[in-house]
Amino acid sequence: MTSLTGLSGVVLLAALAGLGVARLYLLAVPPTPDLVAQTARWEHDRARAGRRAHRERDRARGPLERVAGSLAEQLRDRHGRQLLGFERDLAVAGHTLEEWLTKTLGVALAGLLAPFVLWVLVRALELGIPIAVAPVVGLLLSVLMVALSIVDLRAAAGREREDFRRALAIYLDLVVMSMEAGRGHAEALPAAAGIGTGRAFLELRDAVEGARVSGVTAWEALGRLGERYGIGELVELRSTLNLANEEGGRIRSTLIARAETMRDARLADARARADQATESMKYNLILMASVGVLYILAPRLLYLITST
Repeated sequence: MTSLTGLSGVVLLAALAGLGVARLYLLAVPPTPDLVAQTARWEHDRARAGRRAHRERDRARGPLERVAGSLAEQLRDRHGRQLLGFERDLAVAGHTLEEWLTKTLGVALAGLLAPFVLWVLVRALELGIPIAVAPVVGLLLSVLMVALSIVDLRAAAGREREDFRRALAIYLDLVVMSMEAGRGHAEALPAAAGIGTGRAFLELRDAVEGARVSGVTAWEALGRLGERYGIGELVELRSTLNLANEEGGRIRSTLIARAETMRDARLADARARADQATESMKYNLILMASVGVLYILAPRLLYLITST
């Protein structure tokens, strides 16, 4: 009996020693991880964290914002290519599709409900206008407000793009002056971007400075900015400088020529605006003179007509 007890103790100690050695071996030489399983686990955790963040964000948003977000996702899924130009207008105007849809849905809803409120007031005054008129008027008001929102967005995007074009022309002039002072284009491009102020220059500076971090050229970063905001001059600048770089490093002469071209375009645009303002002033003077003559002659004409 004693021998059996001693043998059991030896076996137990040997098993524990074997487990310890196996544990030390696993710690010293860990097994090769299953990358597929780890990737699947990481994707699962990331998706769960994304759903949790999405739910928390939805709780913080109002019902109109949630409807606008869902509508924006459906529009991007079904009409992404058609929305490209519109989203560029939104981006250059400083908005997102979700923000614009939230504002537009609110305005359209206000236009749709306004006639019913007016009908209640009219009903209270007993003017006898039927309620069937209210939905038609509300629908027309909603369509009109949405159309005005689109027109306002187009106008704002046009103004922002014009500011970008002016800033780009000034920026290229500064680059050329910096190169004339002895700097190379690699140093002149970021140095000139840090001189100007305003949103357009801030965007240009962020693009040029971010090019070093991204590992691309400054004109490639400017071209991407032009694609995001729909500014053709930035895209053309990238194409021109890429071509010049491939043909043997004629970046300096190309930048100088591009700056002269944009300077001439700015002068032509300024002359066109001045001519348009002159024409408007001329028409205003003609209108004012006509109103003055009518103001003088109208009493006499009325007197002649009434006297006969």
